[in-house]
Amino acid sequence: MDAILSATVKPPLLRAGAQPAIAAGEDEFAAATELELISILQGPAFRGSRRSAAFLRFVVEETLAGRQDLLKERTVGAAVLGKAPGYDTGADSGVRVRANEVRRRLAVHYDTLAPRAGIRIELPPGSYAPKFMPLAAQLGPAARRGLAPPPMLLWQLAAPSLFAVFLVLIAIRGDVESNDSFSRFWNQALAGRTEIAIAVDADGPSSISSAMADAAMPIESLAGVFQVPVHIVAADRQVLAPRSCVIRMSIRQKPSAPPLLRLNGASVFRGEDGVALWLWADTADKLRSAAQTLASRAGFPEVQ
Repeated sequence: MDAILSATVKPPLLRAGAQPAIAAGEDEFAAATELELISILQGPAFRGSRRSAAFLRFVVEETLAGRQDLLKERTVGAAVLGKAPGYDTGADSGVRVRANEVRRRLAVHYDTLAPRAGIRIELPPGSYAPKFMPLAAQLGPAARRGLAPPPMLLWQLAAPSLFAVFLVLIAIRGDVESNDSFSRFWNQALAGRTEIAIAVDADGPSSISSAMADAAMPIESLAGVFQVPVHIVAADRQVLAPRSCVIRMSIRQKPSAPPLLRLNGASVFRGEDGVALWLWADTADKLRSAAQTLASRAGFPEVQ
């Protein structure tokens, strides 16, 4: 193991104190889980959402530390989302919405990339404590008997390649091409702005519905692309910073002006009075689909 990771060189995203244990070979299963977590966080499914990445990292590290029994909704909300320690979990669904988003992103990750360290990380429904599944445990008995090397040797052999991939990802992450329609659109929308505020319909006097919060989440990926903070706020209930790029998302209020473009059943308008964009649709699902397109180069339309 010391040939793979020294006790002093710490790659990005590895939690403090982990590299000496990995170098010493103290717990190879935990080391494999650490490496798989890094692989997931550096992958495209999580790279664009700092909150989802922070959520997954927190629950994985707490479980590796033996504190999985403390992973309750209120605990996670306070530690990851900055909620007050005694907040009302019945009225605030932020942790549940974020957990569902993490499960969705994990599914997307493993739909496109196989586990890189011999471990698959899962977040079971109804739980905030992740499960760590060795690849051999997912095979049938006959298949396991046909494996000549023990399972941990497989991930050990793959670990040098895994770190090489990390170095490549770190070198290329964050690059934004300036000559495509995606960049031209967002460079114009963000001109002079220092953050993005996603203002969505409020559900009641002080909360955002889980459906609307879920619809807004794809736009969080722009935080990683443009290196600006992204916030989801209730429309008309929070004073926004003067230099915010405001993205208004609504299923209730529709602008009267002609739309700039139509995306997946939603309409995108140029905003007025400092509002950069306005997304309207008759359902939250259509809003989410449009937000996914706006936040991704894949399928982004050419805007005249």
